[in-house]
Amino acid sequence: MQASVNGVQIKYTDEGKGTPIVFVHGFPLSRRTWQKQIEALKSTHRVIAPDLRGLGENEGVSGSTTMDQFADDIHALLQQLKTGPVILVGHSMGGYIALAFARKYPAMLRGLVLVATQSGADSPEAAAGRRTTAGKVKEEGSKVVVDAMTPKMLAANNQDKKMADLVRAFMAPSKPDSVISALLGMAERPDSTSMLASIAVPTLVITGADDIVIPPAESEKMAAAIPGANLKVIPSAGHLVAFEQPAEFNKALQEWLKTVKA
Repeated sequence: MQASVNGVQIKYTDEGKGTPIVFVHGFPLSRRTWQKQIEALKSTHRVIAPDLRGLGENEGVSGSTTMDQFADDIHALLQQLKTGPVILVGHSMGGYIALAFARKYPAMLRGLVLVATQSGADSPEAAAGRRTTAGKVKEEGSKVVVDAMTPKMLAANNQDKKMADLVRAFMAPSKPDSVISALLGMAERPDSTSMLASIAVPTLVITGADDIVIPPAESEKMAAAIPGANLKVIPSAGHLVAFEQPAEFNKALQEWLKTVKA
């Protein structure tokens, strides 16, 4: 499916009926990373998963795309789809976007799931590193990021080559200008830590025990700061926890969903 949102075309999945759950993918991925959650939940919920602007099957974008802009796109899509308040699930960069959405559109939230993400802004060094990477992508293409990120997405002891190849395939279509745009947007994102205490919807924080991209300690800090938040650390999982350990992830999500009022 496709919608015109804030001047760009957004491809998205919309399946099932019931309480709407919106899955927001990370960088530089696509909605395909959520396929195992879509299959597990579409019989009980309305499951929506967009490709973020410039990523996945969408046309490329240039400039810098802020986390607020991504959040605005999701909000505009949900308005078009007439979902009403949703349960929002964000992975990594998708978590940054989910926090921006929670700040800007709290009335559109009935639940929040933060997956392998963090609330803090980049340190000056990390932001500079993203800008350096953006420069390399401009010169050499998206392969720079795909090659660097693929080994970090799964647990270090995961020897499943087929899974690793799929992870690479999720990232490979990313267009250089769009990768640069997202890198610059992440580098300039604000610190969301101060808003965590004001989150008033049921919240689940999930992380992989072996995540080296955003260590589990970041999830622990967020869960402690959000009133009533639940924390789930999934063993033998790296950064792409929902794809690497779908059975455990889906079990944790489905058990938590039972506690969220429809």
